Amino acid sequence: MSLARKIGKLFELDRFVFENVVIERDVIENIVAFARENHPREFIMFLEGKVKDKVLRIDALSFQEYVSNNETAVARINFPIGTKIVGSVHSHPGPSNRPSNADLRLFSKQGMVHLIIRYPYTQFDIAAYDKNGRAIKIAVGE
Repeated sequence: MSLARKIGKLFELDRFVFENVVIERDVIENIVAFARENHPREFIMFLEGKVKDKVLRIDALSFQEYVSNNETAVARINFPIGTKIVGSVHSHPGPSNRPSNADLRLFSKQGMVHLIIRYPYTQFDIAAYDKNGRAIKIAVGE
C-alpha cells in the first residue's frame, strides 16, 4: 500500500471521495416545504450525510439559527460535535438557482455539495454545485 493511501486511511480522507450524490426523497420534500413556507425570504439549512462505496448519501437536514430577507440568508454556524455536515441548501425567491458570489464564498468554506432551490420551489427547481461552484448531478433516493 502506498504512503499516500496509508495516510488517507489514517485520517479517513476517503469520506470526502465520492462519484455520485444521492439525496433521500424526504430530504427533497422537506427542502421544497421549507422554501415554500419561507417565501419570499430565503432560507438556509445544512445537509447531513456520509460517503460509502463512493456514493455520498444525504439523509438529513440540520438547522442552524439564521437571519434572512428576500436577498440573503446568513446562518450562525455552531454544530454539535459528531454532526456529519456535507454541504448546504438555501432558496432563491426568484427564477435563478445559480450561485451568487456570496454563495460561492459559503460553498468554499462549508461542505462538499450545495443545493439552491429557486421559485416556484419544486424538486425540479433544485440545482447542485460542488464546493467550487461547478454544477453537479444528483439523484433522488427512496
